[in-house]
Amino acid sequence: MGRKHSRQRQHVFLCIACWLSLSLVGAGCALLHKPGQEEKFLLQAESSSDTNDFSKLVVYWREIYELFPDTRGDQALYVMGMAYAFPKNPDANYETSMNLFKTLIREYPESVYINQAKIWTHILDNSIKIEKEIDKKNKEINLLKNKIKAEDKKNRDLTNQIKRLKEIDLGIEEKKRKILPENGQ
Repeated sequence: MGRKHSRQRQHVFLCIACWLSLSLVGAGCALLHKPGQEEKFLLQAESSSDTNDFSKLVVYWREIYELFPDTRGDQALYVMGMAYAFPKNPDANYETSMNLFKTLIREYPESVYINQAKIWTHILDNSIKIEKEIDKKNKEINLLKNKIKAEDKKNRDLTNQIKRLKEIDLGIEEKKRKILPENGQ
């Protein structure tokens, strides 16, 4: 029997994989030596991945995707998908990430990122299912907690009512005892 792992610990490998992928893609951008606008965007995108500024990273890569769909579209979709999958991203969204990977798979079937995108789609799909199941179970737990609180309140009320009835019964018994000795004299 093993101990239960915390939810935070479950994301360690996901964090490592996301960061490694983002770093490798960023490093690939650094090796590009094409002059012009494409290189400018790639350098900006790389600098935003180095600073963990995910919102800027997504903005730059979205521009790259829109401006250079033929040369960098697959890479842009992959990086944006990784950014949204990264658990330390405050705007992390697994569904958005999965949709970006699915777009990459659909629009760029010959991409070098296709196998990774398929793997991430599978991982994210499972993560989304697990999170939905966890949310469902948490709702059930909260509902049961509320029921328990209501039953506890009912039990306290009934216990108090029993105490009052016992006091009334004792009062009646006391009056009977007072009346019976007087009748017997």
